[in-house]
Amino acid sequence: MIDTERRIPIPGTSNLRDIGGYITRHGEIVGRRRVLRGEALVMPGGSASYAIYDRSADEQYRQLNLRTVIDLRASNEMFRAPTAWATVCDADLVEIPIAEGGEGADTNYVRMLLSGEMHSFGIEDMTRFYIGLVERRGEQLGQAIRVLADRNRLPVLVHCAAGKDRTGILIALVLSALGVPDDQVVSDFAMTGVLRPNRINTYAHLFIQADRDPEVARVLFESPAESMSALLTYLGTEYGGTVNYLRERARLDEKVIADLRSELLQAECGELATE
Repeated sequence: MIDTERRIPIPGTSNLRDIGGYITRHGEIVGRRRVLRGEALVMPGGSASYAIYDRSADEQYRQLNLRTVIDLRASNEMFRAPTAWATVCDADLVEIPIAEGGEGADTNYVRMLLSGEMHSFGIEDMTRFYIGLVERRGEQLGQAIRVLADRNRLPVLVHCAAGKDRTGILIALVLSALGVPDDQVVSDFAMTGVLRPNRINTYAHLFIQADRDPEVARVLFESPAESMSALLTYLGTEYGGTVNYLRERARLDEKVIADLRSELLQAECGELATE
């Protein structure tokens, strides 16, 4: 069963949640309200695929006490729909563009499906996409994790467009590196599909206009647990685990990995973890 209680209910948002509270294999606890994850937030009039800023929730935004917002969207996505998170939360904005899955990227699967270049997109395609992303984007993922390991940057909100793929992979790497069991990492990832169900409906008109059945793209807009589970298995097989991946592909040194653990983990009694 997927735990939806992690969601932070702010009007206009659907996928804003705290990654804290998970218990690691060593009995430590991921600290609450240190790292949040969510979808892009834009001003009223923006795309319906994003969260829409609601002025009545200003106090709730402030109570997040964010110091930093990380935007993982591609530069053209940021240009078309600037994030409002940093502004409404009075936080610093760190842009780390990961051009994957959208306009201008080799992995623009919507374009390929609409044109007929791809006939359908299934779970195996999503798995290949995720594996390719971690292989191509290790540097950017490492850059984001360095921010999360910096005490002076916390609390941090990480977002991309839907808070699904780029954000989901980054947070999965973080939780896995902290020692959260794989089944919990997968559950956290899959929660987006519960909080933002049937996202294909937002894009169905594009497929109908192209004389394509929207169902061929349904998985593309979902968060399949199978794909995240397969990604974690891949990291274990190819690198010997997530931490080794972060060392080799994300270029993180031992100090950053140690800082990530010391800043985001608590002992069960509530004290900071010393490992």
